[in-house]
Amino acid sequence: MGLAAGVGHFFQSIIEVIQGFLGAVVNFFQWIFNSIIGVFQAFIGFVEGTLGFAIHNFFILGTVAAAVFAYLLYSQRQGTTPVSRTIKNKSN
Repeated sequence: MGLAAGVGHFFQSIIEVIQGFLGAVVNFFQWIFNSIIGVFQAFIGFVEGTLGFAIHNFFILGTVAAAVFAYLLYSQRQGTTPVSRTIKNKSN
């Protein structure tokens, strides 16, 4: 009975080694797959954050640009900028 049990344990250990090797291969491919998914998720998060930043600042920069444009129009009509004075002098 001892010899048969030893042979049975030997074959059982060989099967466990093969299962362990196959498990390592599967885990390796899962790790690669999860790494690729993680890179795409990080990229999407980066794009989302960048677009959010750009959209929020677009409205702020647009407001500042509109205020500067309005000031330039006002100052040209009043004749207080050097550009408006040269244009008026050339037309006279």
